[in-house]
Amino acid sequence: MTDSNITFPEKKNKRPAWTRVLDIILRTAHVAITGILFGAAVFDVPFTRILILLYFAIGTGCALIASEFYHSRHWPYQGRGIMVLIHASLFGLIHLLPDFIVPLMTTAIVFGMVGSHMTKKLRYWSFVHRRVVE
Repeated sequence: MTDSNITFPEKKNKRPAWTRVLDIILRTAHVAITGILFGAAVFDVPFTRILILLYFAIGTGCALIASEFYHSRHWPYQGRGIMVLIHASLFGLIHLLPDFIVPLMTTAIVFGMVGSHMTKKLRYWSFVHRRVVE
């Protein structure tokens, strides 16, 4: 049997290839911009010097959320969606607790990275269905 005879079942919700490329571009931009903002917070760079980067971070983050929701209507109540909501909420807390910007950003970055790298079972766990839902 040659490789050409092997068939693989198609995923029922196969997404267009361009969405994967867009997700990679958005995620890369988001992580890079957030890293710069984190460094600016650690080194106490004046807020006015990084304002445009803040807008880009919010924009890429919102685009990533929209992309995830586009891929799955279950996303908001799955493990991956909950982690993003915690991640975004921690960044939102910075406006209420500006003296704690570095610890809040550190915690938000940890939630973002852990959420992105959890096992499939945890990422797709639905808190509504109480099981893995893809």
